[in-house]
Amino acid sequence: MIKQKMFKTLNEYKKILEEQGYKVIYVGLYGSQNYNCDDEYSDIDVKAIILPTLHDVIFRKVTSKVIECEKGSIDVKDLITFYDVIKKGNFSYIESIDTKYSIGDKYIKSLFSQFKPNLKSILGAMHEKRKALTHEYPSKYKEFEQWGFDPKQYHHIVRLLHLLQEIDKTKKVVSYLEYEDGSEREDMISIKRNNFNYTKEQVETLSDICIEEAKKYIPDDYKYVPINIDNEINDFIENNIKIELLKNQPALSAREYRTFDGDIPKKDLEKFPILEQYKGKDISYIVYESVEIL
Repeated sequence: MIKQKMFKTLNEYKKILEEQGYKVIYVGLYGSQNYNCDDEYSDIDVKAIILPTLHDVIFRKVTSKVIECEKGSIDVKDLITFYDVIKKGNFSYIESIDTKYSIGDKYIKSLFSQFKPNLKSILGAMHEKRKALTHEYPSKYKEFEQWGFDPKQYHHIVRLLHLLQEIDKTKKVVSYLEYEDGSEREDMISIKRNNFNYTKEQVETLSDICIEEAKKYIPDDYKYVPINIDNEINDFIENNIKIELLKNQPALSAREYRTFDGDIPKKDLEKFPILEQYKGKDISYIVYESVEIL
């Protein structure tokens, strides 16, 4: 049942983005459903990747924003921006790739699946959650009125400590843990909803203890080494922009030609002098042609 609900929501989010004019490449879940820590109050949050337009690429326009929806939020980024973030080892973006709840381009998912989290990004997130723990955002009015803090942030601090401990234990660098049904899962949900009735002072102390403990699992000489897939990303963007141009420009056409070691058409040699160096070779090339009505 939850599987159907997740994929239905992912497709709904995809449609929302398409209605806003975006070419959606990928949508992946991040959040409590991945950890098996969701309950009836949990939102369904995703990260989405869109194809930049030719205009975006030429003028270096970045798309990076969050769209709030009835069921949750969509963190949407163009492919170039998403790559810039994930190659630094940002674990939450890698989580949206590693999740079993995703739709979209399988090639992009396989490309980004090569990335492993930067352990320092996990520790950095714990510090961010610590600041957010006692920062009263408008959306957290009820929590602060009742307890004076946001218990969900403490839940994340505990979760990320567990993640670092698991990585240290197994030596497998993963982006998130999935809690098994039972007391551990129930405890995590109870922390998130503050069913233990912690006071503000208690969670502040416990959070600080968790962060100090987390530091032990990152070696002093630790260094994150990024993976370079620039060529693959550039090729994907170029090829897909060409496809979109052909689909959306009725005055544009393309023809493919292969020489098979034969002659290159004279009209192409005149129009594209670069082809001279390939005379007598077996090559393939595509010519894009357009017409403008004045």
